[in-house]
Amino acid sequence: MSAAPQADAGILVRGGQILEAGGSSRRADVLVRDGVIAEVGDLERDGTPEIDAGGDYVVPGLINSHYHSAENFNPGLYENLPLDLWFLHSHQVTRAEPPSAETIYARTMLGAMQMLRTGTTSVVDFVFEAPEITVETLEPIVRAYRDAGLRATILLGVADKPFADSLPLEPGERAAWTDEAEAPSLERIMDTGRAAIERWHDPDGLIAIGFGPSAPQRCTEALFERTLELSRARGLAWQTHVLETRTQALTARKWHRGSSFVEVLDERGMLGDHASLVHMVWLSDADIETMARTRTTAVHCPFSNMRLGDGIARLPALRRAGVRVGLGTDGRGCDETLDMLELARVTTLLHKVRGEHHALWPTADDALSMLTGEASICTGRGERLGRIEPGAHGDLLVVRGDGITFTPVHDPVRQLLYGGSAADLRHVIVGGQVTVADGRLRTVDEREMLALARERAAAEMPHLRGRDGAPELERVVEDVYQRAEAAPLEVNAYIPG
Repeated sequence: MSAAPQADAGILVRGGQILEAGGSSRRADVLVRDGVIAEVGDLERDGTPEIDAGGDYVVPGLINSHYHSAENFNPGLYENLPLDLWFLHSHQVTRAEPPSAETIYARTMLGAMQMLRTGTTSVVDFVFEAPEITVETLEPIVRAYRDAGLRATILLGVADKPFADSLPLEPGERAAWTDEAEAPSLERIMDTGRAAIERWHDPDGLIAIGFGPSAPQRCTEALFERTLELSRARGLAWQTHVLETRTQALTARKWHRGSSFVEVLDERGMLGDHASLVHMVWLSDADIETMARTRTTAVHCPFSNMRLGDGIARLPALRRAGVRVGLGTDGRGCDETLDMLELARVTTLLHKVRGEHHALWPTADDALSMLTGEASICTGRGERLGRIEPGAHGDLLVVRGDGITFTPVHDPVRQLLYGGSAADLRHVIVGGQVTVADGRLRTVDEREMLALARERAAAEMPHLRGRDGAPELERVVEDVYQRAEAAPLEVNAYIPG
């Protein structure tokens, strides 16, 4: 191929073996027109530009169900920090002015390039910005995703409480907390959300907008209610972080008379198939039953949870209860690769060593489902992603079948999930546009973008202060963490030593 066919010209992927979760491999042609799969089968030539996939596998594009582009300059900055200490630095809670538009664009593009090269065609970007999200800080994010050709659901990751108020602080500790930036008001948050929806929301196109109230402990009940009301009215994605750490599990019980945050959200009528809850590490049996009853999606981020010492979510129990699960890398500060195939491999292997019966271990087919069809609803685009069928979005991977990964061939799904890598990707197609061809990005000048990212990251370093900034705040958070680790709790998500 000498040029990438454009979406409006259509594209025909000819002669590949279709590989989807829950089904056997089959040979078929796939026709994409106007960004949507129009036909699948044995198709006649009609002049549509073609990709020869003979001998290759055609796989639904992978979905990253939870990610933070704001962390794309953070790899290697922090190690051996539990979540709240890590959050204190990575979220720049004392920052008073936002980054420049050029910085935000370069930061977003860096992750977009990395994800496209590893087979991600759709991402849920839970955007936070210090000191707050505005239309002006969102614009370069939208522009970067459009330029890269990556489908993105941009969630306004918002909180209207200061970080200090999300922690179970003692009175003297709260008095010591003096230099955190002021949280935005609920009305400012909602005004920004409405403006973003009107300006960019197009669930049939590359960009969708949604809401991400940060977490129950970081937001007022009013923020949850208002964002959920607008999300339901407009059919937007709605996602929040829940029970990631032991500290959060104890905080919920302390603030809500023994209830977990899952129980609190259920009592408020906030769960359902519109919602996805991220991490879900410190779950009780009752929490899992509630997730299943309300048809709420869980997003599993095992790499991040291990990196931050959060614990291990009960994935087999969630799936056994019938809970839909997507997979997320979280931010690049705690999963540097943003590689969904690697994440799926970690997922399947991690849950084989929890001591449960082998009949409950997740399979490669389970992992492919969590990367594709199960994850679609997290994006706010219904069930139109992660499938190779007429009416689905034309997001496809052409995976080379002539390499070592599939030599010899026994079970292609297992071999892709346990042995596949970016080196096996021949083409990455988003909405009928070839974004990666023969391992090369076709939509952007990668060398130019990397140079810009290096320049802007260097300028940002004073704000990414590593572990030498805010020492008094770090001391307070360390004390909170130590109290939580010592307190009794009826659930355990740690692997016994």
